[in-house]
Amino acid sequence: MGMNWAEHTTEIEAPIETSFEAIVDYETFPGWQDAVDSVEVLSRTKDGLGENVRLFVDAKVRKIDYQLRYSYARPTEIQWDFVDGNGMRDMDGVYTFESLGPARTRATYKLGADPEIPVPVMVLRRTHKALVKRSVEDLKAEAERRHAAGPREAPAAEPEAAAPEAAAPETGTAAPGGPGEEWAPKAEREPPAPTPSGGSSSKPGSLSEVPGALASKGISIAGGALRAGRGVAGGALQAGREVAGRIDRLLSGDEHDKGDDRRR
Repeated sequence: MGMNWAEHTTEIEAPIETSFEAIVDYETFPGWQDAVDSVEVLSRTKDGLGENVRLFVDAKVRKIDYQLRYSYARPTEIQWDFVDGNGMRDMDGVYTFESLGPARTRATYKLGADPEIPVPVMVLRRTHKALVKRSVEDLKAEAERRHAAGPREAPAAEPEAAAPEAAAPETGTAAPGGPGEEWAPKAEREPPAPTPSGGSSSKPGSLSEVPGALASKGISIAGGALRAGRGVAGGALQAGREVAGRIDRLLSGDEHDKGDDRRR
């Protein structure tokens, strides 16, 4: 089928640096890029930008995933090389940014794709064009949102990753990802799981309570068995008494009948 190309341009009410930072913030794509389900940043450049990135995309016709190797001319251009993919044979393209003023940027997305999906050419072209347009419009909305919100704050997890116990083994691995902001692998941003306090002291206490609990349970069971035994014995004694009374009455009645026979 060959490479199918689509292109879309829009103007963003945000500075060029804000627009660039948004489109290279790959791990946030699932939150604002409509077609992206998830992203894995496999490696980073020395500047902290995503270098090898795998994207899982809903291409409408089917879901696909592919790995791209990115290169940058910050903040005006992003290019990539296709590494491999499932449902995609090849991809090529470029994202360019042009500053139109302190808070205005022209963004152009040009994408060529050669999918493995067996669909009619016209359907593929319409779908591809719609996905490219939606991607640029999603970028516009996100960049303008970030600009309106002001300077980005560091993610909540980053200060925890900078704590001595977490950051010491990873010294020197973080790289700048934008003005006043540092990027770091996810493993560095996640704090280590806290160790439960007092965990070791609680175990001896719980073990020391076991003998007393078992003794109390044993006494309870023995008492119940004793009471049950007494009830069974009492019931048997009463039944024996009733049987003996019946036999006595029968014998008395028989002797009485024999005396009558003699008198006759």
